[in-house]
Amino acid sequence: METEKTALYEFNKNIGAKFVPFAGYEMPIQFSAGIVEEHKSTRNEAGLFDVSHMG
Repeated sequence: METEKTALYEFNKNIGAKFVPFAGYEMPIQFSAGIVEEHKSTRNEAGLFDVSHMG
């Protein structure tokens, strides 16, 4: 069965996301900048969580 891709799939792919299948979707779990940079960006700027897979 092929997995679905969320509206943010291409954006996440372009910034170096690593994906895993989850609930029938390709979901990003890690980005090329690393978890520390992701944490800093979320604390200092903003974070975005894609819930498209939740219906």
